[in-house]
Amino acid sequence: MKHSNRLVTTLCLLGFSMIAYFVTLDASLSFDAYLQNAIFSMRNESLNTFFITLTRTGDWQTFLTICVVLLLSPKTRDRFGLPLSFVASSSLLLYSILKYIFQRPRPMVALHLIEQGGFSFPSGHTLTSLIFYGTLILLLNQYYGAKHKAVRVISIFCAIYIFLIAFSRIYLGVHYPTDILGSWFLGIMILSFFHTHFISHVTRFDETEEEQSSLHLHH
Repeated sequence: MKHSNRLVTTLCLLGFSMIAYFVTLDASLSFDAYLQNAIFSMRNESLNTFFITLTRTGDWQTFLTICVVLLLSPKTRDRFGLPLSFVASSSLLLYSILKYIFQRPRPMVALHLIEQGGFSFPSGHTLTSLIFYGTLILLLNQYYGAKHKAVRVISIFCAIYIFLIAFSRIYLGVHYPTDILGSWFLGIMILSFFHTHFISHVTRFDETEEEQSSLHLHH
């Protein structure tokens, strides 16, 4: 598992580096324009309303609210609240630094369906959603097991949500497709690293219960 995670981390680092290189040269513009035109052709009033509403759930206020709720409950504080708060704040710091480094302007304002300031690369909504909900998926799978029905349902829902948030940023005209690709490479790399060094060491609930039952029997 560690070997495969290292491979994923390496490949994603190369992928992010390649995207970042093209961004600095403006060499990705034709690729971006092609995908943007294809996605903009899908625009209509219903989808506009849907994606405007959806993308707002990817704002930092949403992550802050979820983290506060998880931290306030003793049952979720250590297992979910602390690690998710850590990855959310780390993502915010990371993409803020990278935006300042690359200073890529956003697509022209005429394409925007919402007001959005700041720089474009990488996409903060995309990166934070991927790292936050990706970590949640990893934690749930590690604690309860991938075969648990509720874990499968939540994991599928989170995966769809991660994709739709990313798609919404292009659809709404506030990000280039390469902003999204760069964020995905970076996010998957961070998730892989986090899984290898932290989440893989977590003990499942059922294993803990078995150990406790065994101790009671011995006593």
